[in-house]
Amino acid sequence: MSKNCIYISLLSLLTFASCEKEKMTPANTSNDTITEVHYASDPDYALANKNAQELVVHFENEQKNLQKKLKKANKKEAEALFIDYYKKLSVIVDSISVAETNTLNTYHSLGNTKPDSILRKEKLYEKLGLYFRKLDSTKYDFKIKPGYFYNLFHKKISSEYEQYLKLRFKEHKLLYDLQFKNEKITLQDQRELIINWEKFILKHKDFKFIDLAKKSYTDNLTMYLFGTPEKPTFEISAKKLYMENEQEYISFVKNNPKLISAEITKKFLKHFYVNDKNFTAEEFYIDLKEFTKAEIAERIK
Repeated sequence: MSKNCIYISLLSLLTFASCEKEKMTPANTSNDTITEVHYASDPDYALANKNAQELVVHFENEQKNLQKKLKKANKKEAEALFIDYYKKLSVIVDSISVAETNTLNTYHSLGNTKPDSILRKEKLYEKLGLYFRKLDSTKYDFKIKPGYFYNLFHKKISSEYEQYLKLRFKEHKLLYDLQFKNEKITLQDQRELIINWEKFILKHKDFKFIDLAKKSYTDNLTMYLFGTPEKPTFEISAKKLYMENEQEYISFVKNNPKLISAEITKKFLKHFYVNDKNFTAEEFYIDLKEFTKAEIAERIK
């Protein structure tokens, strides 16, 4: 099907939907595939000048303290513990990454020829429930394994906290399995996460971690529309959507006319088709990314 035909079909679809209703970067752009809030410089939890060994002991002790306190906690107390220890443990993990800078800077180049010192570190951090997380082709940091907080607080917190931790678990596990099991993140996986995050942020607007929930929604919707450096959704030089993605987006818009995510996808497609002849490849990508970013921010502010 020619692009003009597709565009005409899309406009017809969009008109119908309107009536019914009345986070691939270009090769030369340097962005990590994963972005996240880091707490290592937080003045309330400053852990400067501590070495990795001290931080490991500190992390173990805090994990034990949390488990001990959680045994006697009611739901409100458990939620307070989550708020406190999510930040505490995140600070320690971020600080371990800082303390292990030399190891992390060379980790990508070791491949299957890791020295015993690195293998021992892998076992140590594995025992702690941490892993070497791949951020991009050369960068690593440390991350708590998927499901740690969900499994620890399961059935001990309110339904909104339970839903939030479950969604974070699913989101994190997709990235973890991609790194360690080479299990590809499918368009269906992304679509389901987007829909579930949208439902969550609309239902729980006053949730304590609503900003992080919105960030997860934004990151997942952005990945859905733009892909990753390894698997983009369109050919940048030709400014042409891959057929699988194009069909997915048109189907998503058609089948979910009331979703904010579908409306953003509809505007993404329209902007794509209208402007693919107006810019160079790099300008086109930047313009599309900025347009989409603004649309998401406007709809979930």
